[in-house]
Amino acid sequence: MKKIVYIISTLKRTGPTNILAGTALNLDKKLFKPAVITLSPEEDEQNSWKPELEKAGIEVRCLNLSRLKGFLYGGRALKRAAAELNPDIVHTHCFRSAVFSALYLGRYKRIASVHCDYEVDFALAYGKIKGFVMSKIFKRALSAADKRVCCSEMLKALFRRKYPKTEYLYVNNGVDVQKFAPAEDKSALRRSLGLPEDKKIFIWAGVFIPRKDILSFAKALPELKEEDSFFILCGDGPMLKQTEDLLKGRGNVLFAGHVNNVQDYFKAADFYVSTSLSESFHLTVYEAMACGAPVILSDIEAYCNLKGSKAAAFFEPGDYKALSAQMFRTLDGGFKDCGDTAVNTVRQSYTLQTMAKGYQDIYLSL
Repeated sequence: MKKIVYIISTLKRTGPTNILAGTALNLDKKLFKPAVITLSPEEDEQNSWKPELEKAGIEVRCLNLSRLKGFLYGGRALKRAAAELNPDIVHTHCFRSAVFSALYLGRYKRIASVHCDYEVDFALAYGKIKGFVMSKIFKRALSAADKRVCCSEMLKALFRRKYPKTEYLYVNNGVDVQKFAPAEDKSALRRSLGLPEDKKIFIWAGVFIPRKDILSFAKALPELKEEDSFFILCGDGPMLKQTEDLLKGRGNVLFAGHVNNVQDYFKAADFYVSTSLSESFHLTVYEAMACGAPVILSDIEAYCNLKGSKAAAFFEPGDYKALSAQMFRTLDGGFKDCGDTAVNTVRQSYTLQTMAKGYQDIYLSL
């Protein structure tokens, strides 16, 4: 039996952490024993994977490091925790954990998951100068790992072009199809959520930041009549106020905020919209599809594997008029009976079980 120790900044329920938890919970327990080390505690314990992991018998240790403490003695704390857990393989899932692993855990076999095109995303998230420095540090940390695993086939192809001398593997992210599944009674669900039963509902979910291009979504909405459509925006972030100002006075828009039951909103919706300018996989798209929602997507490389699907339509990134035209087309009968296609696409290729099996094969190769 191989012991796999996952390392990540916190267990807050975000994209990379969801993938870590989905993998750990779905490993073949006859072959692998997972454990988790977090560098810092979650600010909101209600939004943490820790209880669910521990309930499944997976040990979770938190080093309780602030940024300053991590700089001063984080390496010593991490080495001590790793020595006590004695892993066969260390698997990191974020910038901090990859850097700490590269610096302090050289005695172990190491895998680093890569969840984004970090050169682009770090610059968008932290600014050009800080993002440039972080990307160089991250690239160096990745080079120290025994295996680098991208979260999608598209991201692997991108890195193959950028870094032809460095080997990257890929395992597509997976969806919990038990949690994300079509509603048994959509009308009843809409009533329970306070949503209209007689309108087409479009949903957008994510962080309100430039990379997600929330403003293109907001600008597209006034092009559609209020009596025909309803729009849900799930999430928050630095561009929330700007988005609210753009949509002030509209009675067919719900700012739901950060919700712990996003799957219910996906099940209640007719369509999911992504306006992202850059993504590596975008798990949320597939979660919405698993709930039976066809998708309207910005035409970026991350979504190339959905080209040709009856359950997906595309528009030029940043072109809000093209987005509104696609949404209007759905109101006029487009995407009819495509919910089953969306569900089947996910269940055939993008489940947690498929993802965990992909990582198991990599673990067994080390």
